[in-house]
Amino acid sequence: MSLPILICIVYWGKLKRFTAFRDNMVEYRQSPNGLKISTVYRKPLNVGLVAKICRVSKKTVLNWIYRDAIKAFTTFGGHYRVWPGDLKEFLGRAGLDVPFQFVDERQTTFLIVDDDRGFALLLKETICSEFPDSNVIITDDGYEALLLIGEKKPHVVLLDLKMPKIDGFQVLELLKSRKKDNSMKIVVLSAFIDSHVREKLATTVVDEVWEKGKDVWELRHALKTLVNGSSSRRQVSHSI
Repeated sequence: MSLPILICIVYWGKLKRFTAFRDNMVEYRQSPNGLKISTVYRKPLNVGLVAKICRVSKKTVLNWIYRDAIKAFTTFGGHYRVWPGDLKEFLGRAGLDVPFQFVDERQTTFLIVDDDRGFALLLKETICSEFPDSNVIITDDGYEALLLIGEKKPHVVLLDLKMPKIDGFQVLELLKSRKKDNSMKIVVLSAFIDSHVREKLATTVVDEVWEKGKDVWELRHALKTLVNGSSSRRQVSHSI
């Protein structure tokens, strides 16, 4: 093989490798903020990542959160997180044309906080019959409930008032400064509801107050109404 032909073959091979490398780098050049435009987001996003996606500063994102322009929740450590689905909704409302792909893996999660094991299991069975794809967590410990709220981000918390170690009132007090995610509904579910208790609950972050009872169908209807968001934000009383 002559030398000119050999040089051409070597040059052609290097050119092909460079072209392949260049093609792989196209997505970076097309994304000014350095993010892969093919990335599919599934998990909650921190403030820094939201800022990169929106091509703004972290301070701007925090201002959006403070003004409730973008829905966010806080971790147990007090850090803000944004679900991809909520960010996509915000981008649409704000008219921000930035590439963003996501899969909303959130499922409706219920947290039952009650030391009455029999009632808690009955409540879980009722929830699962109405919401077959839901995730239902049970605990009889107020401290564990606070940890689970920070970790699992439940959509609905069903809280008993009288429990050992830390009662429902103490749980509500500790949640007062952390309930940033307004989509989380807190329901007090107790057999000990009187006028004094209602007056005390009116100063907490509770959304609804339900009295324990035996009407499972009424309970299912109340849960469906709550999850669908058609119930009012302030305390609504049910006899369950």
